[in-house]
Amino acid sequence: MKINNFLRQIASDIKITNKDYTALDFYYLLKYIGIKKDGSLAKDINSFYKEFLNNLDNSLVKYTKFSKNTNENMTHYIGFYVNKKADFREAVKVYFSVKYEYLISALKTVFMYIVRNNIKAVVKFHVKATNEGIVIRFYDEKDVLPFINYCNNNFVLRELLAPINPFMASIYGIGVVRDDNTESTFNKTLSKLLEEYFKLHKSENNFDNVGELDFLDFIIKRESIEENLIMKFNIKEVEKSIKAILNMTSPLEEKDLL
Repeated sequence: MKINNFLRQIASDIKITNKDYTALDFYYLLKYIGIKKDGSLAKDINSFYKEFLNNLDNSLVKYTKFSKNTNENMTHYIGFYVNKKADFREAVKVYFSVKYEYLISALKTVFMYIVRNNIKAVVKFHVKATNEGIVIRFYDEKDVLPFINYCNNNFVLRELLAPINPFMASIYGIGVVRDDNTESTFNKTLSKLLEEYFKLHKSENNFDNVGELDFLDFIIKRESIEENLIMKFNIKEVEKSIKAILNMTSPLEEKDLL
């Protein structure tokens, strides 16, 4: 799905139903867009992860782990060679959005790549299907492209990858963004911006102008009045991601071209 398709579909839904979309509504829409909700492999994924952790305990690999159990989706986090949160100004977040049936195989590859190359990173994954797939926060930007190139050279990505969030810039179909990792995430910031954007258009009863350039203009204006420096950073990163998509440039090199 393209940005314009998403925005205009929401505008059409609001005109028909008069629904007020919240940031949480947008968050879940974006998290599951383009995929079927599926939890059939949850037990196998948990078993694989438990075995992997047992093997790590018998190795010299430094790691930390954390799991979050919700009714919606169990989420696992594992940090390799790290003992503190990443500096959000230096870190890069990668969305390796693999199809659910390939998740275990892809996790094995990601884990072994990080371990073999002694990369500082935190990996997040859900046990049920989402379009986020495997999320990797690389602490150093220099580690991102080698990983993406490795994936591109070792997988047939067009067969492996699931659709990603349409607002997320990508390289070879693998999402690449930056965000703060304490106050908000890229997707939560984006969801809040979408809530504000559609509330504005609804209050003005003006959905004719809804589209990617209008939304980008809204974000730029919104960023200019944000006083919280961390949220300002996140909003700017959403802006940069959309510009990279529209300009068809690398999200790691995006400049203010528009």
